[in-house]
Formats: sequence, C-alpha cells, structure tokens
Amino acid sequence: MPIMTRMRDSMPMILFGLLIAFLITIVFDWGMGYFGLRGSDRTDLLGKVNGKKISYQEFSGLIKNFTDAQKSQGGQDPDETQLRQIRDQAWQTLVTQRLVEDEIKRLGITVTDQELVDWVRGDNPPEDLKRNFVDSTGQFRKDLYDQFLDNPGQFFRESETDPEYGSRWLAQYEKSLRQRRLQEKLQSLVVSTVRVSDGELRQRFAEQNQKFDAQYAFFDAGTLVKDEDVQVTDADIKTYYEENLEQYKVEASRKLKYVLFPEMPSAADSAGRRKDMEDAASKARGGEDFLQVVYTYSEKPDSGAFFRHGELSPQLENAAFQAKVGEIVGPVLDVDGLRLIKVMGQRTSDKEYVHASHILLTLGGEQDSNAVKTLAQTLLKSVREGKDFAALAKQYSKDPGSAQQGGNLGWFPRGRMVPAFDAAAFKAKPGEIVGPVRSQFGLHIIKVHAKDSRELNLASVIMKITASSQTKNDLVDRARDFAYVAKSSDFMKEAQAMGFDAKETQISDKSGVIPGVGMNESVSRWAFSNKVGSISEPFDITNGYAVFTVTEAKDAGVKPLDDIKESLKPQVLRKKKIEKTKQIAADLRSKLAPNDSLTRLAQIDPSVRVQSTGPFTLLGAIPGIGRDPNFMGAASALQPGEISSPVQGMRGSYLIQLLSRSVVDSAAYASQRDVLHSRLVQEKRSRFLSDWLAKLKENADIEDFRDYFRF
Repeated sequence: MPIMTRMRDSMPMILFGLLIAFLITIVFDWGMGYFGLRGSDRTDLLGKVNGKKISYQEFSGLIKNFTDAQKSQGGQDPDETQLRQIRDQAWQTLVTQRLVEDEIKRLGITVTDQELVDWVRGDNPPEDLKRNFVDSTGQFRKDLYDQFLDNPGQFFRESETDPEYGSRWLAQYEKSLRQRRLQEKLQSLVVSTVRVSDGELRQRFAEQNQKFDAQYAFFDAGTLVKDEDVQVTDADIKTYYEENLEQYKVEASRKLKYVLFPEMPSAADSAGRRKDMEDAASKARGGEDFLQVVYTYSEKPDSGAFFRHGELSPQLENAAFQAKVGEIVGPVLDVDGLRLIKVMGQRTSDKEYVHASHILLTLGGEQDSNAVKTLAQTLLKSVREGKDFAALAKQYSKDPGSAQQGGNLGWFPRGRMVPAFDAAAFKAKPGEIVGPVRSQFGLHIIKVHAKDSRELNLASVIMKITASSQTKNDLVDRARDFAYVAKSSDFMKEAQAMGFDAKETQISDKSGVIPGVGMNESVSRWAFSNKVGSISEPFDITNGYAVFTVTEAKDAGVKPLDDIKESLKPQVLRKKKIEKTKQIAADLRSKLAPNDSLTRLAQIDPSVRVQSTGPFTLLGAIPGIGRDPNFMGAASALQPGEISSPVQGMRGSYLIQLLSRSVVDSAAYASQRDVLHSRLVQEKRSRFLSDWLAKLKENADIEDFRDYFRF
C-alpha cells in the first residue's frame, strides 16, 4: 500500500522535525552562530542551564539527527565547517529547550489529553501526520487516516517484526505533540500583548504608497566652506566627544598570538590516494563500465555532463580536449583532487572558441606613443621570426592578469574581448600572429594558438587528497608538544626555536570571529577567561589546529579623549562646516517673499542650483540624495508650495519646497489592510520573540563545558 509505505519511510523525518519544532514555530528566523571545538572527554555533563543538565549523550544524539537530515538533503556527509555549525545549532537548541521548559513550568501551562485527541481527530490534524495520507491525486484520504488512528498497531505490523513498534511510536509521537502544543501555548502567551494599531497600519501604507515631489537647493559643506574659514578648538572637540560618547564605547578585547598547524595531507596520504586512483584507472582501462567505476570509487556522483572550452581548469582542459571520444584520461591532479576522466561523447557547440595569447603595450603622451608603436613593431617582427612569445610577454606586456603566464588568455568565445581584439583574434588562423591591434587598453600583439567548436561529454572519478587519521593525530601531537614546551618556557622564544611563524590577531567580546582564523567561539571563551601570558591547549580550527597565547587584555569602556582627539578633528570640522551652510541657507531663505518659488534663489544668487527630486516615497531613496531621514522628514511635513527652513543633511544643508503630495487612496488601503495587518503583526511578533528569547538567555545561568570534549 503506497500510502502506508510512505508513512513508514517518513517516520524518522517526522520525529526529527518535532525535535526542532520550537525553532520553526517560535524563533522564526532567529539566527544561530557557527562554532565548535575538540577538547577532552572528562564527563557526560556537557553543560547546565539554570541548574538543569545537558548531557553529552543528548547533545551527540541531536547532532546525529541534524547531520542525517543535512546528508539526506545534500547527498553527502557535512564537512568539518558544517559540522561545527551543526554542533553549535545543537547546543543552542538544547539551551533554548531548557529555557522554554522553565518558562512553561513557571507560567503553569498545561495540555490535557482531550486537547490532543481533539487536535488529532479534528478537522485540522497535525500536518506532518496528515501528509502521509495524501494519495497520488493530492487528496487527503480521511478513511485511511481514521483507520490508522483506530488501530495503529496493524499499520506497522505489515513491515515490522516487532508487534509493539506501532504502540511505542504512537506514544512517542503523542509526547512530541504535547510538547509542540505546550510551546505553541507559550508562544501565544508571550506575543499576546503584541498589537498593531490602525495608526501604524495607515502610516506603513502611506510610507509605501504616498508619493511626494519636491525641489531643493543643496548647500554643500565641502565646496561652500573652506577648511581655513572654520576654527576647531579643544573645547569644540571635547563637546563633540561628550555628545557622542556612545560612538566611542569599546568592548572588552584580547590581543592574541598563535602558531598555526595546518592540516595537510602527508606524502603517504597522497601516495595512498594515487594508488586508489590507479586501481580505478586499471579497472576502467581493463574494460569495466566507467560509470560503475565512478559509482565504486568516486567521492561525488558523476554520470557525465557537456563542457565547453573555458569551463574546466587548465590542466583538465588540456588533457580532455586532446583526447578522443571513448578515451580515458588521467589521473590528473586538479584543484579538488585527483580526477580520472572518460570522454563519453562530443557535439558541435553553437559558439566558436579561440585560444590566444597577447602582449599589451599601453599608450601615453605623443612622444611616448611613438616609442610604444616602434616597440610594438619590433616585438611583432621578433615573434614572427621565431622569438619566444611567452618570454617576450613576461618581459614587456603590461597586462597584469596574463603577463606572468606568458600572455596566455586561455579559451574565450566571440564577444568576450573588446571589439577590436575580438575581431582580430577570430579572423586569424591557428598559429598566426597579428597586430599591433589598437584598443582602449593600448596596442596588442596577438598569437592565436587554436580554434574549436566542440563540446565534450565528460564523466569523472574524483578523489580528494585529504589528511588521514594518522596524519591528523601526528599534527595534534606536534601542537600539544609545542604547547607543553611553550608553557614551561616562552611562547615566542619556542616558536622561533622550532621554526614556527607566530601570527597576531585581536578579538572583541561577544564575538566568535577570530581574524585570520575564522569563526571559533571556543577560542573567544578561552581568551576572555584567561590572563595575559596564558597559553592554550591546541584548538581545532578550520583546516588545522592552533595554539594561542594572550598578549594583551583590555576591559570594556570608552576610548579616552586623548587617544582619539586627532581623529575627531575632521569630524568636528565637518560638523562646523555644515552648520555654516545652514546659516548660508538661512540668509538666502530670508530673501524670499512669501509667495516666491524656490527657483527664485537662482536669480538672487546665480551659484545656487535648484534641482527636482522627482516622485519619491518615504521608504524609498531619492536620486542624488539617497535616504536622508532629515530631508524626508522635513519634506513630508510641508504643505504643497511651502518652503522649508534650512534642513541639515549628512553632507550639507537644504532648502526644500514641496511641489505635490499624493492623496492616500482609502479604497486601496481598505483592500490591502488585512494583508498589511498580518505582515506587520508577524514582523512585530518575530522581533518580540527574538528579543524575548535573547533576554531569557542573557538572564539565564548557562554553564558551557563543550571545550572539555573532543567531538
């Protein structure tokens, strides 16, 4: 029975979905970070949330669920970076669950058995259960659904040898439904105070739809006021500093030095992969079906695809397009590992491709241009006489992208290059050298190597060359040895003695970003819980390990005025210059009569330019102005025909005259009100829930022992 088979096969995904129901129904798009670490196995206690334990077993089980789900979607195991993300997602999920359980208990939220019965038996049953009883026409089979509810045991006995499997599954599913309903009730209670007023709706509708049109005169502080016309005193700087203290707050920070132990395959690892690839090549060349060899050996499924020139790496390009249909090429060392390729077929492309090299000579003034033209003719004669084109390109070409490759531009289709170059290259025959060809970049001497219109169908066996477990263990041992010696001596001294290049980085509090290393919350936690001079055990980072030492520690606070005084001068100068433009604008504004148009300013002062905004909304941007909130706020407060007082903008000051303001369409508002209301309610609830959850975490007593475990 297809429906029953679908039901049985989807049970693991149903249970996995229930594990993360809270993240979907409550947190919406609330983001998770990307962290992870290996430590040492000391205990099953991974952490505590307000005294409630999180066990390693529970954590690893959730990681397995997340990993299996990602693998089922992507078709392959997650890499180390993705595993770090999964570990942190699992941790954040468990922390959230503990906090939610506390809130449910504190608020006395309960779910009765009858509520669950009404939900499952009602007109709107749980969607994850309901979808398993939809037939091929998309219809919900209520009859089969009711049969399942009446006797779930027989439903599973068709394929399960355990007669109690159905009852146990239903009991587990019932428990999950209860938890989901508890969370839904908590969510409803948390957001119950969220309201959207009619005023908010009208304002959002107006911001999206009401059109304004204005003209303005802009008084640019950068051109109207010279630096020497403004005096900046120490008192001005101090006042500016005190008015903007929030901008100069600094988080706690740590300066670190570290030695990196990159995870790279050893010679033995490379030799082992090459032997595996040679085995695959031997079978393929021995007559075994190539796609079966791909299935057996390749790390990525590949049944073949058509490739044009320029779509492969140079090493694969050269090997593949020199082969015949049916020929097996390789192994070839490519950027993603070893490849064994079979040319499965070919076809003619609708595009012609050219492989060419060039020498570019740039043109300067009149005298320089004559010298360049002479040099171009000399080089053209030399290469036509047999001189090494690549060597001359390296010596003379001014194209930084190709000069070091001997002028090689690779393969390109018609239209890729500038017109003059394109025409010359496609007109020339393979082996021909043409030029000098003039373009906006200078003079080109072009050598055409080949032309081709083929597309090849290639299938590949792909094997990555990665560090083996033994290589990784050896690397960890090296890192541990260094950490041990450094702790008993001096970090920098031992790094130099052992030939390591110690790097420096700085991190700020509440951030898992380690410049030069990447995301790693464990390093941040260690750095902020240790003193200057502390030396870490090896940390597992992206593509290797690192040993850190704390070289400087700064607490949170405000940057001292003396430290930033010089950097504040340009800001104070700019502020005072803008204030002067405001006075210039005010003086001109006073010369306008009550009924004058803003365009009269040009008669009063010909240097003033009056411009038009064109129609704009308060949620949009104005060409030439952008989103200047002061400008938009002032314009929206005017009546048509009214001229504003001077408005201070981000680069100077404005005088604004509102030309027109469209009337808010009441009928359109009425027709869109419900949709707009739902959208605003969802936005406000999402923000409210995110803030609520963040506050819960901020106030919670969270103990994180993940650094003591090796994952």
